[in-house]
Amino acid sequence: MAQSTNRRRIFEGVMVLITFTLAVWISVRLDSYGVPISLVIPCGLGVVSSGMSMLSQLTQARAGTLHRCPAEGCAFSVRVENVDAAESRRWQEIAAAHPAHPLA
Repeated sequence: MAQSTNRRRIFEGVMVLITFTLAVWISVRLDSYGVPISLVIPCGLGVVSSGMSMLSQLTQARAGTLHRCPAEGCAFSVRVENVDAAESRRWQEIAAAHPAHPLA
């Protein structure tokens, strides 16, 4: 468990470093073209915001188990984390038997 936590922290740290490096690089490039600072700062903050959002999505995608509805065309899914095999199986059955299938 500790090794998994350490890997997650290293992954998140690298992603944050990449995001901020990219934001600074883009900001410096824009400034070198004479773009006003009032436009450079929001652009840099937008890059940071997008990077943090992507980090959040990647972290969630790596954690837990995703159970999808097996019906064709149905996008219903359930993500579970830190559950035993019986609880995971219960959620898998719930995902397969949910009543909100799209009308054909």
